Amino acid sequence: MQYRGIELDRFQTEAIAAIQRHDTLVVAAPTGAGKTVIAEYAIETYLKESRRIIYTAPVKALSNQKFRDFSAAWGDHIGIVTGDVSINPLAPVLIMTTEIFRNTIFDEPERLDDVEYVILDEIHYINDIQRGTVWEESLIFAPQHIGFICLSATIPNLDEFASWIRSIRPELATTVILETTRPVPLEHHLWIPGSGEASFKDLRRLRETVDAKQRRLRPHEVKKVLGAGRRDRSGSGDLVTHLEQADRLPCLYFCFSRTACEDNAQRHIGHELLDGAEREAILELFDALRGQFGLEEDSTAERVRELVAHGVAYHHAGMLPMVKEVVERLFTTGLLKLLFTTETFAVGVNMPACTVVFESLEKYDGFDTRYLLTREYQQMAGRAGRRGIDPVGYVYARVDPVTADVPQIERVMRGEVEPTESQFNLSYSSILSLYERYGEEIYQVAQRSFANFQSLSRTDELEAELVELKREDLPGIDCIKNEPKSIRRYLEALEELNRARNRAHGERRRIERRFASRRQQSQLRHELRLLEEPIQRLEQKVVRTICHECPRKKQCTRIQRALNERFEQINAVERAVIRTRHHHRDQISKRLEVLREFGYLDERGLTAKGQMASSLYGFEMPITELFFAGFFEGMSESEIVALMVAVVYESKRSAWYQSIRSSELRLYLREAALVVRELERREVELGIEGGIEPLDEALTMAAIAWMEGATLEELSQQTDASAGDIVRTFRHAIDLLRQFRRCLHDHPILRDRVERSVRLMKRGEVDAERQLRLGHQWDRQLAETAPEALPEEPAAD
Repeated sequence: MQYRGIELDRFQTEAIAAIQRHDTLVVAAPTGAGKTVIAEYAIETYLKESRRIIYTAPVKALSNQKFRDFSAAWGDHIGIVTGDVSINPLAPVLIMTTEIFRNTIFDEPERLDDVEYVILDEIHYINDIQRGTVWEESLIFAPQHIGFICLSATIPNLDEFASWIRSIRPELATTVILETTRPVPLEHHLWIPGSGEASFKDLRRLRETVDAKQRRLRPHEVKKVLGAGRRDRSGSGDLVTHLEQADRLPCLYFCFSRTACEDNAQRHIGHELLDGAEREAILELFDALRGQFGLEEDSTAERVRELVAHGVAYHHAGMLPMVKEVVERLFTTGLLKLLFTTETFAVGVNMPACTVVFESLEKYDGFDTRYLLTREYQQMAGRAGRRGIDPVGYVYARVDPVTADVPQIERVMRGEVEPTESQFNLSYSSILSLYERYGEEIYQVAQRSFANFQSLSRTDELEAELVELKREDLPGIDCIKNEPKSIRRYLEALEELNRARNRAHGERRRIERRFASRRQQSQLRHELRLLEEPIQRLEQKVVRTICHECPRKKQCTRIQRALNERFEQINAVERAVIRTRHHHRDQISKRLEVLREFGYLDERGLTAKGQMASSLYGFEMPITELFFAGFFEGMSESEIVALMVAVVYESKRSAWYQSIRSSELRLYLREAALVVRELERREVELGIEGGIEPLDEALTMAAIAWMEGATLEELSQQTDASAGDIVRTFRHAIDLLRQFRRCLHDHPILRDRVERSVRLMKRGEVDAERQLRLGHQWDRQLAETAPEALPEEPAAD
């Protein structure tokens, strides 16, 4: 089958056939295989039939890219609505974040009456701890006439996921399509700094050498050990030089910190990856883009320009969004040869390279330093290999044999991808919306979740395991003294004695240090006698048991310990069954308890507080509590923004923040924090997971300065937090302000004040809609100046 003059692959043909039947569709295919063709076919088909399509993405960067791509093909038929952007919102094809789609289901379901399909891109995000619930809610509660096209690179438990969709959306058939062949195969390599390419055999040998020396290697000794590894054929231990000489650029170089991205980029400008013509071309393009986005005076843009002149750049969330977009656009040209970036670059955005490098296979995940999941590794590694350009994509993982955990590295690079697990955890807002619709039947509704579907399967497995544990025969105690229970008393006494001895061992050392002098020897002996007395009593307790002198003591002890272990296994499985069956119901019950205690629900249903909270998505409880506590009465626009920023912000320990100058505002924010703390306290008491975060006033002075007209550069007088973090926080606050404004029908004065707050905040770099329009304008200008279109290829993912 052909589409747009291109011969389609098998999985694309099968997917199009399913769309023609109006099936719900679940497609798992490798990155770069051409899943986007499926979405494009659905859009083109239903545009002709005057039906609507909704495309959802997990991150705004991907939403923005799809808006640009689809607008180039279908013009004004495309619109976009995210938390901070709304362009052409009545268009027949609407791009939105999954959160916006879920909100539409609850708030304005009638707007979905003529929607034919919803495309859920990167559906494996259902596995995301913070946001996965939104994907489940979208699939569970969307009107049944809507078909879904679920796209992902990897869903190992694909059949389980599809079975769940069939169970909750029975009106339409569900077709599952799995494609495992990559259009560009990957080669995976280990790279040992100072040595070069290595096999797992090399790494294991070096690891054994290090272990043999008990890791007491000094830096110069490490180099000698590494010299035993296979030498880099290029004659250089430098990976980038190797890639350059092997013609394996451009390269996406993944680092797991912002500082590492910037430091590495600066360190590699000496490679001179561009010739004169390429340097001239990329600087001309950079300057044009910098002018388009109004970044002529931006200091970060100037630093990036210095790197770009050498074919190098960095990209991370701390950068100004417009500067990030400039870097992304440069990378698509192929002129940017080496991009150091964090893992967020791997999520959805179509930026393939010839080679992907991992600075390390370990990362700090906010709680601990751990090795990557196989799923994370494959998501990033999948960016290697450009379809139609590279015969092979190359992936390099840098490893240090001194610290390498070889089995873990093999698991990351060669292991099976972890199953997609539900992270279902209904928010207060969702619970209120569902309670308004279903009342006490909310528990039955929640049982439709993927989490419950998986729990039922897990419960079946656990119960089968329980049957086997109880069925398996173990020999009983054949007591020659006709007291089979005595062996348990003997073992309990023995374990008590061993615990006392272990405690005494540490205490003995402390006593000996305390009474170390000769003059204290009498006191030392006295203290040691006191320490030994309870141990002697326990020894006598063991001796007095009838098992102590029994000739069959060892045999009975072995049997009883096996029985104890079996009983503990049975108890553990029984506890797991109960926990698995009731976990989600318990979490909903606890949240309902909070809602009743704080006045969001009563015997008639939702109260005024409940109505407001049900209309807010994210931070609904703090905002509602503060509103009904009177905190917004008489507030100025700056104070409203300061409070909203305190609600959404999470400061970094490493950053500096200007203290709040106004004692009145400082006291006001402290009192607001106390209101929110009451919610936190009750959640902790009840054991509610994923609870409410405290207010964070660190960015207050920067927010007020921005409201008063300061430039982003001038905010450095208020904080050294990164521009990207500041802009993202301000945009988040604007989104929350807009939601809050919609709740204020009966409060026109406050509603107007909130509206003015949004206008004052939404300017310059903080105006996400302006950024998107400028990018769209750039694309149109390019299209007008390039009348000879290139032959179309199947879209990559």
